[in-house]
Amino acid sequence: MSSSYCPLLSIVVPVYNVGGYLLDTLDSIAAQSYNNIEIICVDDGSTDGSGELLDLYAARDSRFAIYHEVNRGVSAARNFGIDKARGEIILFVDADDLLKPNACDVVRQAFDNDSQVDILKFSADPFPIELSSPWLTSTLSLDDEEYFGYSDKLVFYAKTRPFPWNGAYRLSFLRDHELYFPVGLTLGEDQVFSFATLGRSSRTKLLSDSLYEYRLSRKDSAMCVMAQDEKLRLQKHLQVVDRIMADWAKQGRFEGESGRSMLLFVADFLIFDVLNLEDQEGRKELLSELQRILSKHLTIDEIAQMLSCDRILKFYQQLLDHDGPSSFGASSVYSFVAELKGYKAAVFMFIDRAKSLLLAACGVSPTKDVRDDLFEDAPTVSEAIEALETRS
Repeated sequence: MSSSYCPLLSIVVPVYNVGGYLLDTLDSIAAQSYNNIEIICVDDGSTDGSGELLDLYAARDSRFAIYHEVNRGVSAARNFGIDKARGEIILFVDADDLLKPNACDVVRQAFDNDSQVDILKFSADPFPIELSSPWLTSTLSLDDEEYFGYSDKLVFYAKTRPFPWNGAYRLSFLRDHELYFPVGLTLGEDQVFSFATLGRSSRTKLLSDSLYEYRLSRKDSAMCVMAQDEKLRLQKHLQVVDRIMADWAKQGRFEGESGRSMLLFVADFLIFDVLNLEDQEGRKELLSELQRILSKHLTIDEIAQMLSCDRILKFYQQLLDHDGPSSFGASSVYSFVAELKGYKAAVFMFIDRAKSLLLAACGVSPTKDVRDDLFEDAPTVSEAIEALETRS
């Protein structure tokens, strides 16, 4: 790529062992209707031949810049891309997803129409749709909105988290605030980045236009693998909460409504699953770590002031007591749900669990999830290379 080439948009693609899916991703970026782009592909130490596919693709399209790095994780790869980017606007595309043909053009127009926008978030489509959940489909469907400065609604309630790939960022905004992805986290790094960027944005625009396709059919994805070990997943989520709260304190947002919103987020994001853990010792261990994290940033009096009108305050007070982590038993999750979402929600949860136990006692096994059949093995890199080489 010529050193005099000045792209308006930089697209960063972290790549690690995604198999032949990578070819479709590269094709979707190369086919953009807007051409003034650079594509920074960071090979994060792939061992499946992805690096060779990247080099072959870049030899056919000079807009692609390939960097082969040692494996340090997706955050380090994205950060490398941020440092290498030369465009005014930066997007992140995962190496097994697809960018819709008009995505860059829509993004360009949105930033051209408002020179003050720091962040643009847009809708996305999960695929195959049969594997999606109502939560995910809803989360990826945004309304047309605009926010000026900090807003609790934007950060916590406007469906702007947790993904970075359904967004575009003014590169100067990221660099001026030294905003990078947290290296060292293997799950939830997107949440940390979202809170850091949305919390500092001077102007954020949301678009209902769907510009991205999010693949759900990889059995070896980090989310699928982590879901098999509940305690490990929750330990990772504790690390995420620790990072988010540390940055929240750095931003000076532990006051008033933004502090309350953060405590409600922690309750919904983490605490329900911890209390729902069947392993008693594991539950105590995780609650002890949460107690430590909360105590680093807030006193019980400060929490009481933030949650003075919320029933969930009772949980936090119990947790931060000296012997708090030991005081939560297997049934504590019901009182927690009642405090967070109301007594009706707790009753429904109890009934659903009782039904499951009754079916199990009668020897009725859970119905196999038909969605399992929709998971697929990725095409191999060798197949993708062969397909690429046969093109004229």
